[in-house]
Amino acid sequence: MTVRYKKNDEIFTDITVVHYLLDEVGFVSEKDLSLVTLLEPASGEGSFALEIVTRLYQSSQKFEFNFLKALNSNIKFIELNRESVEKLKESIKKLICKWDYSSPQLEDRVFICSNYLTLDKLPKFDCIVGNPPYIRHELIDASLKSFYREKFSTFRYRADLYIPFYEHSLNLLSDNGKLSFVCSNRWLYNQYGEPLRKKISQEYYLKKLLNLEKAQLFDTQVIAYPAITTVVKREGVDTLYYESNDKKIDFKNIIFTKKETPNSGAWQNLFINYDLNSSSLKSIEELGFKIGIGIATGADKIFIIKKSQNIEIENSRLMPLLKSNALKGEEIEWDGSYLVNPYEENGLCNLEEYPKLKAYFKEHKERLKQRHTAKKSPLKWYKTIDRVKFDLQAQPKLLLPDLATSKKLHVDKGNFYPHHNLYYITHNNIVKLEKLSSILMSEFVQKQLLNIGIKMNGGVPRFQAQTLKKLRIPSF
Repeated sequence: MTVRYKKNDEIFTDITVVHYLLDEVGFVSEKDLSLVTLLEPASGEGSFALEIVTRLYQSSQKFEFNFLKALNSNIKFIELNRESVEKLKESIKKLICKWDYSSPQLEDRVFICSNYLTLDKLPKFDCIVGNPPYIRHELIDASLKSFYREKFSTFRYRADLYIPFYEHSLNLLSDNGKLSFVCSNRWLYNQYGEPLRKKISQEYYLKKLLNLEKAQLFDTQVIAYPAITTVVKREGVDTLYYESNDKKIDFKNIIFTKKETPNSGAWQNLFINYDLNSSSLKSIEELGFKIGIGIATGADKIFIIKKSQNIEIENSRLMPLLKSNALKGEEIEWDGSYLVNPYEENGLCNLEEYPKLKAYFKEHKERLKQRHTAKKSPLKWYKTIDRVKFDLQAQPKLLLPDLATSKKLHVDKGNFYPHHNLYYITHNNIVKLEKLSSILMSEFVQKQLLNIGIKMNGGVPRFQAQTLKKLRIPSF
């Protein structure tokens, strides 16, 4: 089977990041690297490779081993793009020639031009470093998605391509091997990252996590929300955590916070300061989020319909409506419900302009007029209890059911209007909504809910707007 992943324009990692990752896995010239094996699974044209070769040479000079033999035996660079592989070879040859090697013999086994995710017969490695390709789920070919789902247990939901890169690389670590990657931080919070987080927690040791939300770690301007993760194939107790929103990071002077290493797929407590009096804790609204509750109609049987009912209403008067039962699974499972919308942007619509809507409401006029909201405003007998917020459907929003018992919280990217049994939190940054969803599922927030929120039978807390506004969470 021939399998390829979509190749983006190459993004070059800043040299300070390259230095940091190689230091993290212990590939340093001060150490005898003669028997140390290293893999870079997405080498491109040499952001990491040239520094790797330089460190190996410097080590050979200090510890007096055969540099070319170690390079040909212990180092592997894997890259999908043939042109990039050829450029990488030439760059490394030119570098080696500067060290008085007139015609260095580089064996083909050092450079593998292939889709890394399809390679099964690779050896184990002591060090694995790199910047996995950031290919969004929707850009991966359908046939590849099927292949990756079958091969990789962590490639679930709408996972991006770097997820199977992590899994494949972790599986290739030697008994004391170390992996350090720089890539998007989205997997730390969202649903598709949960299987990978669980795998790392249960099979490896999360040594360090640098969450660098706004840092510029690449030579080109990209919005990647980067994070650096160092994982070791052995047991450990504490994880060193660092978070910064600065564009520039001084890697030599980072002050880490020691956190308890997670033992499941829930890593939320890594990101939270438990001191409720800390000035770093803010309310959700102070961080720029808006909290609301979905629409109450006063007559759901009339205002909520499905197209299978064959009710004739103008399409412009229908909005996809999401109820709480749509959030019970791993994905949002819309049941096909629509809100019959009686509003224009500036108020109730003129029924004369919508004859089908007029006929439908007229058919149910007596029932609609019996509602309290209609009795208060007889001329507006076809209004819903809550006014439709015209821009809400298209906004990204975190959806929360009434009871805080869900194992997952879902982010709607702007497809649905929420029903009154759903609370919602809006923000124009989907990544921040995903991070907030992770924080809201944490033990830290659950304890707050139990202390300040209304509890149902059995002590289950409720997500209510008034309670959500009282929560204290980390600034991010």
